Amino acid sequence: MEKLYVNTLNDSKYIALITVLDYEILVSKYLKQLSFEASPNKPEHVLVDFALKTGIDKYRFVEFDINESGKIDLNSYKYVSLNPFYETLANNFLKDKKEIVLNSILTDSQINQLLN
Repeated sequence: MEKLYVNTLNDSKYIALITVLDYEILVSKYLKQLSFEASPNKPEHVLVDFALKTGIDKYRFVEFDINESGKIDLNSYKYVSLNPFYETLANNFLKDKKEIVLNSILTDSQINQLLN
């Protein structure tokens, strides 16, 4: 089973939107394995969607910095409120992973919110 899904973004705010697909994993172990191309012309942050691990609440989205070597700085985390674009993007991906959402820790109302 997939643990994470990395959706590369081409915008001025984030390099990628990373969706956690397995609520049982130690996320930091998998985030440490990821690497991104470091460039002064690219954004220096990734956005991680924890909906399937923490639920749909104020702790859903976390922003991390990318260091000079292209690795995620796990100590730089910051919970963020997003504009609707990123939330819609994250929700659309989760709709494509319906089976995972249905078997997640989300409440029935949260599942309906995502899938409908």
